[in-house]
Amino acid sequence: MNIVKICGLKTIQEIKWTTEAGADLGGIVVLYPKSKRNLEITEAEKLVSFVKEEGLSLKTVAVTVSPEARDVFDIKEAGFDYVQIHGQLSGGVLEKAELPIIKAFNVSDIKDFDKYKDNPKIAGFVFDAGIPGSGTAFDYELLKDLKLSDYTDKFVLLAGGLNPGNVSEALSATGLSGADTSSGVENEEKTGKSREKIFSFVKAVKA
Repeated sequence: MNIVKICGLKTIQEIKWTTEAGADLGGIVVLYPKSKRNLEITEAEKLVSFVKEEGLSLKTVAVTVSPEARDVFDIKEAGFDYVQIHGQLSGGVLEKAELPIIKAFNVSDIKDFDKYKDNPKIAGFVFDAGIPGSGTAFDYELLKDLKLSDYTDKFVLLAGGLNPGNVSEALSATGLSGADTSSGVENEEKTGKSREKIFSFVKAVKA
């Protein structure tokens, strides 16, 4: 499935551009102050409410790192459609989560894929670089042994250093069809997203 996710959204304008471009998922970073894209949960809820109130097709994803079960509950209460989890996914989260989970892996924890590959609460996977959101790629050879094409009931997104200029080549190299980007569609000042880059990225993935 050639699903496109634009991550690190912080404003209603960016939500609008992402939807207009035809992206499927919009990621909003929450509960992770280390990220420059992090929003307080109350601010994130305003963006999610806008999507719901306007009846937009975009599905919203709360992107966070090693959350507790209570955090996932708060994310659900804010109205998100999915929660994307980097880092640790505790048993309590898996047991109690009432939202579909997107499990993110990077080069340091990709070995844990087998723990989650068949879990029915996992809706999809993201494969990212060593430092999520860093805008750097990783060695795609790491994905070859995972047989990702077998998981037709879950979506699989490639991330890490992807932009409108290289995403087609990266998808061809991995055999994947879905992609996720954040820094790859930022404006020149790195203060937010670029409408032009969002549209170009979505077009490249959907082509």
